[in-house]
Formats: sequence, structure tokens, C-alpha cells
Amino acid sequence: MRDGVRQGRGRRLIRDDDPPANEDFLFHLSRGSELLMQNRVVEAKEELETALSHRPQDAQSQDLLAGVYFRLGVYPTAIQIWRALLEEFPEDLTLCVNLGLSLFKTGQPEEARDYLQQALELDPDHERAWGYLGLVRWRLGQLDEAREAFLRGGQLSMAKRMEEQSSAGAVPAPEPEAEELAPVEQDDAQVSAMRDAAGEAEERISRGVSLSIEAERPRRPSGQWKVVETGADPMPRARTASRPVLSLSPPRLGTVAESWAVELPEDTPLAVGPEGELLVQAKGAVHVRARGLRALRGAAQTEPVQRRFRGRSPDEALGGDEDPILRWHGPLAAVFAAPEAGRYHALRVSGGLLYVRESLVRAFDDRVGYENGRLPLAGEKVVLLSFHGEGTVVLELPRRPTGLEVRADEEVRVDPQAVIGWTGRLFPTQLADADPPSVPLAFRGQGILLVT
Repeated sequence: MRDGVRQGRGRRLIRDDDPPANEDFLFHLSRGSELLMQNRVVEAKEELETALSHRPQDAQSQDLLAGVYFRLGVYPTAIQIWRALLEEFPEDLTLCVNLGLSLFKTGQPEEARDYLQQALELDPDHERAWGYLGLVRWRLGQLDEAREAFLRGGQLSMAKRMEEQSSAGAVPAPEPEAEELAPVEQDDAQVSAMRDAAGEAEERISRGVSLSIEAERPRRPSGQWKVVETGADPMPRARTASRPVLSLSPPRLGTVAESWAVELPEDTPLAVGPEGELLVQAKGAVHVRARGLRALRGAAQTEPVQRRFRGRSPDEALGGDEDPILRWHGPLAAVFAAPEAGRYHALRVSGGLLYVRESLVRAFDDRVGYENGRLPLAGEKVVLLSFHGEGTVVLELPRRPTGLEVRADEEVRVDPQAVIGWTGRLFPTQLADADPPSVPLAFRGQGILLVT
């Protein structure tokens, strides 16, 4: 990778009691930054260490030196410096990300996960932190969580890889430095390929990041300087030509537009996008609620659809009258906004049965057959949808559901208000004298009960 360490925007690693910087400190700091920009890392290290000999407690110098150690592969020293700085500056997002990446690269994924999650608490939309968290989750064998993290980080190809590996029951990704920690047998093609994929993903997540510094010498030494990243707030130009200057160059429009464009595979008419939006791209027909439509390509036409109760189609709109599920005729491509509360979950129905509350269904493609039913839940008859065939169903849920297996010789009792739906062959029964009374609905048969 070029340089996974990132120096964040709007940072202020300065103590109120820092003494003024002298000329020697500023000279070696400037020289070290010049060498660093020339990728002469070893020489830069010597200059920065000399700068710190004049100002040992300078937090910004320590942060930059830790980045140099990272680039040299001396990860334990970088970790030691960043860990100490983070204790003093716990709100610094970049320290959390850099420390998390360093811990991941040294085979400490659990601790790396904690620091990356700390970074995301500071900035929930930090794509680089989400990308690194995806690598950590992958390493821990948490493929579904890794997929979600990669989606949030804009790494669509890695998210798809997680879905494929989850379906295939793949093993966790190897440590990032696996060549040094545990050599892999030459014939172990699967592990080798996974290591390559992890390395490529880390390269993509960290692409284009470089350590840069602007250190304009003031008329009187003040020690004021800062580390910046591409895309940070505009920097003042240095007045002295010998001082390093950061050249801020915006990315090309074509590059940015291509990176934001989304194209779904031909056999995937429905998917959840990296920001939680619903993406539709279909040659045939799809069933989608019109609410939240943001963009549409194609001359799509819609028609109302009726509920189906055991082959009968009463005069009842599928999805309800207020927000019905419509049938859209393709070819079309569309983007629907992410829900204000909760999130979308896209599921592939393949040869099994899925029963779910109709109110939670956002969309499904035309390859899926459906039928309605009514089930008494919490004193009222709730409309259900059952799906069969092979296609995609998108649910809009307040949170990630929990599944509880129902076995042939056992009974599972549940609070009716918590039921999302179920898979397999399950049969619900109301209990007259439930014990405890909070779970008066019993399920028998074989399948998985989904609750929230």
C-alpha cells in the first residue's frame, strides 16, 4: 500500500502550556517534512527525531514521527506513540483510525475494532474507518458485519465478496502480515487468494493518502504548523520558497462521478446501496412502494396490485391504501431514499418460504411469487405476505432482526408485537393461558422465527 496513515482535517494536537518553538526545532521539522514528501523516509525520521530533541513533548511532531515509523513498518513504535497521544487527545478522529489500522496490521483485530468503532462514534460517515472496520470484521470471521462495513465505506466489490463467502461458508481472512507471522503452504490456493484480496482492499481503502505538512516560518518563531490531508480546508501559501508547501488538487470530475455511479449485476434487480438507499435496476417488472423515489431512468409505468388470499384477489391494495406496493414495468433504474428510521435489508428467496408482516415489505422482484394471509397478533389481525420462488425481497426494519430456530419436537413462545416473520414450515397458535403471559403466541414445526 502507498501509505495507509492519514492525517486528518481540522486537527489541533496542541497543549495550552506548550512553550514557543525555537529556530532549530522549526528547521529540523521543515527539513524532515521535505524529505518525507520526497519519500526519503529514513532521513526524514532522523530529522524529525532531531526536531523532537529540541521540543520533546510536541504532540504534532510525535504524531508525524509515528506516521514515519508506520511507513517504515516499525508498527510497535507507531502504536506506542499513537496510543499515548490518544489518551491525551481522545477526540482526535485520525489518531483512532491510524491506531486501529496499525493494530490490525500487527494481528490484533479485536483491539483494532474498538478504536475504529471509537472513530465512527466521532464521525459516523468516515468511509476510511468503515473500510478498515470491514477488514477487521472479515479477519474476525464476521462476514455479515464486514459486508455492512464495506458498504458504508463505499467498497462495493468487497461487500459482494463478503456475501459470496458467507454463502460459501468461507474461512476468515488471514492476518495482513501473514507471510511473517504464519507462512502459508504453497498449495493452499484459497488462503493465498484471500490474503491477496485483503491486501488489495487495504490498498484501495488507503489509496491516494500521503503525509504532508505545511510549516510556514513566521516572522517570530511560534511553532504553529499542522498536518493536513487532501480535501482539507484550504491552506495558506508559504511565503518562503524553501519551505514545503502542500498542493491541494481536487479530484477530477470524471473520477468522482464514476466512483459514485452504481451498476447492479444483471441478476440483481434490487439491492441496498452504500448509504442505505434502495437501488432498483430491472429489465422486467418489480414491486416497490413509490415513497422516497429520488431518481428514475426509463419510461417506467406503474399499476396497482391487489392482495391475494388463497388465490382470491379482493379489492384491497397490496401494502395498504396509504402506501401501496406498486408494480413497476421496466426496463428501469431508480434510486429510493434510505429510511428516516431503521434500514433496508435485501434477502434472496431461493427454494424456501418467507413469511413477513406486509407493512415491513419495501420491495420484491417479479420472480418471486406472493400470497397474503391474516394472523391474530396482539389482539388484531395482522396482514402477512408469504414469498416463494427465487428472487429478492427487501424489508424495511427498525433494527437488525434476531432469529430463533424452531425444532420439530419443541415449541417457541413469543410476544406477538415482536414478530417480524419466519422461514420454513411454522404454525402459530394463540395460547389461552400463557406462562408467562407476555408470550401468548406459540410456534411449532420446523423453521426460524424472526423477531425484533
